[in-house]
Amino acid sequence: MLHSTPIPDPKMTADWRDHLEPGDVVSFRFPLAEEDDVGHPKARPCLVLDVERSGDDRRVVLAYGTTSRRKTNIGYETHVRTRGDRLAAGLDRSTRFVGKRRLSVSLQNGGFAICGATGSPVLGRLIGGPLARMQAVRARIQAEKDIAVARRCVELAEADCASGNGQQPLVTLGGVA
Repeated sequence: MLHSTPIPDPKMTADWRDHLEPGDVVSFRFPLAEEDDVGHPKARPCLVLDVERSGDDRRVVLAYGTTSRRKTNIGYETHVRTRGDRLAAGLDRSTRFVGKRRLSVSLQNGGFAICGATGSPVLGRLIGGPLARMQAVRARIQAEKDIAVARRCVELAEADCASGNGQQPLVTLGGVA
């Protein structure tokens, strides 16, 4: 009979920074506006919405995680409720991740709560319905960014034209003029 040692998930090792991806759940000390300036914010589960790269610099966009049912933190939510979904995500309670409340941080940020046993802040990963919902949230956030960029381009073109520095703008929000 063959005996094999399970290969550890690289996200659950000290090399986690090289393997983090959207859908991972990490423990992070998300700063809260309502907390006093005493000590660090408590570590809480946060959802990795995006991994951004600019040269050698890598950052992650994290969504705030909460078990509270209050309506104070709402918008672009991803709920993790079922036992199987919670186990995969490394959560012991139903949690919702609030995409409206997000933060971009360096992978070197001291806010990651590293587990002493694994050397990693990764708790788990979304699966099934919650993963699909997170992808929809990511698409909506990207669409809003694209719309904002398009509006800004139109504004700049119109300002340039109005000042006499350019021709009539060729781009409109509806497409090509």
